[in-house]
Amino acid sequence: MSSQDLVEYERRGNLVVMTMNRPERMNALGSELVAALRAALARFRDEDDVWVAVLAGRGRAFCTGGDLQDMKALTESAGDWVDSVAGVSALLDELESIGKPVVAAVHGFCMGAGLSLAHGCALVVAGESTKFGIPETAIGVPNYSYFDIWKFVGARRALEMSLTADPFGANYAREIGLINRVVADDQVLEEALKLAERVGRNAPLALAAAQRAIRFTLHHGREEWPEAAGQIWDGVLKSDDMKEGLAAFKEKRKPVWKNR
Repeated sequence: MSSQDLVEYERRGNLVVMTMNRPERMNALGSELVAALRAALARFRDEDDVWVAVLAGRGRAFCTGGDLQDMKALTESAGDWVDSVAGVSALLDELESIGKPVVAAVHGFCMGAGLSLAHGCALVVAGESTKFGIPETAIGVPNYSYFDIWKFVGARRALEMSLTADPFGANYAREIGLINRVVADDQVLEEALKLAERVGRNAPLALAAAQRAIRFTLHHGREEWPEAAGQIWDGVLKSDDMKEGLAAFKEKRKPVWKNR
C-alpha cells in the first residue's frame, strides 16, 4: 500500500478527516503506517486553509498499538526493534506539537500506543463499547509512550492501569478524564465531526495558541509562563483575525477568519 492508501486524507472545507486504513492488522502501528501518519500530519500542518482534523481508524479497531509482529520479526533477525519504538515516539511528538486541534474518533480497541495516539489528540470521542488499555506488562514489552497521561487521570490510576494491564471501558475513561465524550458505536465519526466543526468555527490562530498554551503548562512550571505567554500569543495579538473578531463582536455578526 502507498502512504495515501494507509492513511486516507479527505478534505471537508476547513476540516480534514485522516483515516488509518490497515484493518487487517487492526491499525497496529507498523513502520509503514507510522510513516504514513507522519506524512498526513505534515500535510495537515502545512495547509493553511485547513484548521482542524479528525483522526479515525477503519475496521474493528481505532488502533491496537505497536505492531508486535514487526517487533518479533526484528528481534528474530537480530534487528533493533527499538527503532520502531523511536518512530512511534516521533509520531506522538509531532501530533502534540502540530499546533492545530485534532479530534480522535475512537472505536473498537484503543490499546497501548493506540491509546497514546488518541491521547495525543486535543479531544477524544469514543464509542460506548470501546476497550482501552495499557497492556505492555502482560506481554513483557517496554511501556514507553504514555508520558503525561498520569497528569490527566492521576498517578495512582495510571499506575494501576499500567501494572495490571487490565482493559477498561469508555465510560470509565470519560469518568477519569481521559476522553471527552462517549456515544453510541455507530455515532462516533458523526459526533467527532460535529465537535471538530464546532471547534473549526473559532479563530484558527487563537485555537493553535490556546492548545499550545495548555500543553505548555503540562510540562513547565508557573515561573516559566510569563515569558512563554508572550511568545505563544504574540502572533494572535498582531493578527488580522483578532481585529476581525473584535469588529464582528462589536457589529454583532459572524467573523470571517483568514488565518493571518
